[in-house]
This record gives sequence, C-alpha cells and structure tokens, in this order.
Amino acid sequence: GEIVDFAGRIALNDKGEEIFTFGKYKGQRAEDVFRREPSYYSRMMDGDFPLYTKKVITEIRLRIK
Repeated sequence: GEIVDFAGRIALNDKGEEIFTFGKYKGQRAEDVFRREPSYYSRMMDGDFPLYTKKVITEIRLRIK
C-alpha cells in the first residue's frame, strides 16, 4: 500500500487504514496494536525511529483515546 511516513514503517492498507510494515505486527492496523498493547507505542517513541514516524504514530494514538 501507500507509504505514510518517509521511513516506510507505516503504510495504508486497501481500506486506507495505517498498518505496520515491519516487526512482529507487520500487516496489522496500528490502531488495533496500540489499543491492544499501549506499551508498543511507548517503545516506538523511545526507539530509534525518525521524528516524522513518531509524529505519525502519535496522531494515530491520539485518535483512539
């Protein structure tokens, strides 16, 4: 699908929803992962991801509160 962040860590699925393109949650919706495992968001924010990727996941995280 279409890439959302410059690093290519987040893409859109065929429904236009953000999905992860890497790691143990590859292919899963970011919203679902953050709902199920909020600590994954924290780990990504503490991790070695580009600022823009962190901006994108923060927007997703804020949307589900």
